[in-house]
Amino acid sequence: MSGKNNILVIGGGRFGCLALERLGSKVSAMVEPEPSPELLSLTAELSIQVLRKDGAQALDEALSGPQPPDWVVPALPRHLLIDWLEMTLPRAERLELEAQTLPALPSVTAGEEAQYYLSLADFLCPDDCPEPAGKCTVTGQEREEPLHDLLAKIRLAGVRTAVVRSYQMAPGVGGYKSSDLLKLRQLISERGGKWLLATSCRCHAVMGALDLG
Repeated sequence: MSGKNNILVIGGGRFGCLALERLGSKVSAMVEPEPSPELLSLTAELSIQVLRKDGAQALDEALSGPQPPDWVVPALPRHLLIDWLEMTLPRAERLELEAQTLPALPSVTAGEEAQYYLSLADFLCPDDCPEPAGKCTVTGQEREEPLHDLLAKIRLAGVRTAVVRSYQMAPGVGGYKSSDLLKLRQLISERGGKWLLATSCRCHAVMGALDLG
């Protein structure tokens, strides 16, 4: 992560506020359609602009603008990548996922609109976890394989798999590179077909699927 004012935070709930507190002046804008008084107070204190827009719409406008952010921090209970791709690729349609097609993990939770939340932890992680590479800070157990690598190995008949990695930006705050989102959209737009799509850090992920015809 380089420079200042190069991060877009999407979602102004608890985790979005934590991201603001821990990233400070590196955040260029916060996206939240219905900001709380607490969020407005925090953004005013930090002199951070609040965009009262839908997350996927704000992401697309930011990535299409003359000075796109370097990083995006998703802090909302949705699969932002899928939302954005479905909105910006004309042929994209969501596919239903069956839980049995996913890896056997300690935590697999179905969300709305055919998405799954996946985790290597079957407990509530501390919100300031530093995401160490070697072992879990709570259990002390060694990690055999990062979740983003494990998900990238999923092979389903007639379906390609792509994983956008989330990187640790501050304790408990993860984000992905805008350039990775744009590269992925270009790739799946050119190839078409069915895609299993995830955003994932070492321990947690959200996954869904799209059919591009």
